[in-house]
Amino acid sequence: MDMSREHRVILAVLIVLSGVAWGVTVQQMGGMGFGWVTGSMTMGRPFSVVNALVYVGLWGVMMVAMMFPAVAPVAGLFAGLTRQKTGQGRRIAPVWVFVSGYAVLWTLTGGVGYAADLGVQSLPGRFPILGTYAAQVGGGLLIVAGAYQLTPLKHRCLDHCRSPFGFLMASWRDGYAGAFRMGLTHGGYCLACCWSLMMVMFVMGSMNLVWMGILAVVIFLEKSLPFGVRFGRGVGVGLIALGGARAAGLLD
Repeated sequence: MDMSREHRVILAVLIVLSGVAWGVTVQQMGGMGFGWVTGSMTMGRPFSVVNALVYVGLWGVMMVAMMFPAVAPVAGLFAGLTRQKTGQGRRIAPVWVFVSGYAVLWTLTGGVGYAADLGVQSLPGRFPILGTYAAQVGGGLLIVAGAYQLTPLKHRCLDHCRSPFGFLMASWRDGYAGAFRMGLTHGGYCLACCWSLMMVMFVMGSMNLVWMGILAVVIFLEKSLPFGVRFGRGVGVGLIALGGARAAGLLD
């Protein structure tokens, strides 16, 4: 199997897994009585271990749906390097171990998301004035998310996602544990690259399937297009404009 075909197979598999995750997400939300445009995944429920586990599980499925297509290039490169090292007698691991590092990291961020979601839902009750200025708070968060898109840190992390060869060569570790650790580490760069876009979901609704779809496309395009860096900057400018409009009361 040549490298280009191997990459196509990996991309197809990840897209299928993403599609399955999208189907599960839509089914779960439909079973909960939610539509395409809705609000928080906490559904107004108080903290409990069971609610937290349900939230983290659903978050993990959502992240698989959104992130797996963007993982395809680095997964394909990892598979190609693995094939080369196999002939050198090295202890190597299949690509799914590397990809699982991403999945575990993004699922664990659901714990942070759960805490943030509970906080967003509880703050208006504790500080009623926030309800009066909800549009300004939401607009401010969108402006922060857009501004991060323009920062050097964002671009350094995006470079690791767009051109992962240097990372893989410098950080290569043999064996299953090594592959999983590499997936976690590179997933950390991905998280640092995309956390601000994830924050948009808490403004627009963490169970808003429309915005999930929009953000999944944005993440894929900025990591995959030749002009993805400029595209990401354009998204940042757009989020700043959207946040300004929302803060000014021009948008609900």
